[in-house]
Amino acid sequence: MNTVEYLQRARELLGRGQPELAESALSDAIDAAVAAEDLVLLTQARFALGELLFQQGRDEEAIPFLQAVVRTERADGSVDAPVIASARMLRQIRGQEPR
Repeated sequence: MNTVEYLQRARELLGRGQPELAESALSDAIDAAVAAEDLVLLTQARFALGELLFQQGRDEEAIPFLQAVVRTERADGSVDAPVIASARMLRQIRGQEPR
């Protein structure tokens, strides 16, 4: 499977109430994006996994993924939305913003 397929699979698994399997699919999505050298898909996969962990209250596990997203820059704006959302989650984890 490629990155997009893993991301779709993770969404399906979440929709069926299987967050453990979704987490695994998102890890596979990250690996696939790294192998494909696709920064945009890598950012999307990292964000999805960070967001899942954040929503589960697994803040310490979410932080590295969210920080990696925040450090991503693209002049074309293609990663702006996940960067902004990740920065907000990090502020919430740090207690700088309400959850």
